[in-house]
Amino acid sequence: MASSPPLAKLLAKRSREDLLEMIEQMVQRHPDLIAVVDAPQTPTIGRQPDLAKYQRQVERIFQGSEMRPMVAGLEALAGHGERLSESSDWIHAGDVYHLLLEAANEHYDDSALEVDYNGEVGCVIQEIAEGLSDCLKRAKGLDADRRRAWIETLFNAVLKDIELGGIDYAYFARDTVLFHTTDEDWVWLEPRIQSEIQNALVRKSFGSWARERLVNLLAERANHSGKAQMAEEIILELGTPEQRAFFHLQHHDLETAVEIARVHFKSLPGLVIQFADSLLQANAPDLALEFVQECTQDGRHSYEEWLAKFYKNHGQPEQFVAAQIDLLKTCFTLKGYRDLQAQATPLGKWKSLRQALLSALEAQKSYRSLIDVALLEQDWDSALCYLKKMSPWNRESHQARVAEKIQADRPEVAIALCQELIQAAINQRGRDNYRRAVQHLQVTQRLYKRLRQESEFQQYVQSLRTQHKNLPALKQELSKVGL
Repeated sequence: MASSPPLAKLLAKRSREDLLEMIEQMVQRHPDLIAVVDAPQTPTIGRQPDLAKYQRQVERIFQGSEMRPMVAGLEALAGHGERLSESSDWIHAGDVYHLLLEAANEHYDDSALEVDYNGEVGCVIQEIAEGLSDCLKRAKGLDADRRRAWIETLFNAVLKDIELGGIDYAYFARDTVLFHTTDEDWVWLEPRIQSEIQNALVRKSFGSWARERLVNLLAERANHSGKAQMAEEIILELGTPEQRAFFHLQHHDLETAVEIARVHFKSLPGLVIQFADSLLQANAPDLALEFVQECTQDGRHSYEEWLAKFYKNHGQPEQFVAAQIDLLKTCFTLKGYRDLQAQATPLGKWKSLRQALLSALEAQKSYRSLIDVALLEQDWDSALCYLKKMSPWNRESHQARVAEKIQADRPEVAIALCQELIQAAINQRGRDNYRRAVQHLQVTQRLYKRLRQESEFQQYVQSLRTQHKNLPALKQELSKVGL
């Protein structure tokens, strides 16, 4: 079959009217091609770009449902701004970047985040924000209206990042608003920020965290301008309870800090612990303990781990032992168990505390924790007993580690456990399960060899092959390891 001539050669023979008719027919047949026809042309240095075309194109881009085309489309448009910037046409480059960032602020929402599953669109938006920030810093003779529009869009990007939960959306915008705006800019920008602070607690997408970010913006600007006292006043007048509490803590007004925390922090366990740790750092252990104990009294949250750690570092052994056993009943770890033993043994309380803890765990049916203890103490009978009490769907992973631990002392029992695991894996079918069965089988082989029962092992393997003769994938996996 003869090859077609190059496209350029074919089109060169057509008249302008023919080409226009062909393009119209192609767009009618494939409407998506309008994005190609209506795409902005490479901008000319020193000439105002056709911003209406950019607006239409970026709207089409954000209407897409796939990440790669969205990234490619935005990169192409951002490349126009980059070309203008490289030629020091800062004003026109800024106009392009401004339009793109404004559209991103409007359209990059939760739905766009789902499309942008690994953040590539967000990275292009970062570049756009950086481009606009650069143009704002470098453009000479920038008129007041254009400057204000650019700064407003950068500030809207800051608000968008807050709305999205602090994902570093267009993060260049924040530094530009903070450090590359003039006092004249702040005459109109500061009231806008204060208005957003007042609205932060009532807007659905905003909240206490949003208010904190905006207050920090005002305070950082004041500090940057050499107005440290004003920054402190901003925190105390507009800040969240958390900001005010930690402010007083940093300024050694501990009583005021604790009073604020008592009123506002009790329903926030993570903040309770953070504040209590800060009190410890301020050398106020008594206040820290009192505060946590007060927060424990309402019964909604428990702080056993913090209390155990506190008593270990600041209390008496008896206090640590009491707190640690409460912790282990709700959150068991072998390290915590060993710590309890180390502190309780010199007090002569280990035997009774150990029994009380094991009884509590058994009442809770915490068989995994009980197996941990039994294996630690090499109590194989207890480990096997608790293993039998576990539900079948939870037993398998623990059965493997029990078999591993007891194989030196009780190889026959370990073999039986492994054989159960082998059969269970085969019954689940599938190549991955067959590989898992072979792994258990290799452990079994080593155990038979230790008992000098290699012939019995070969008989067992042959029985598996016979029993499952209709499973070729299993036989293949067995053959791979020479079984």
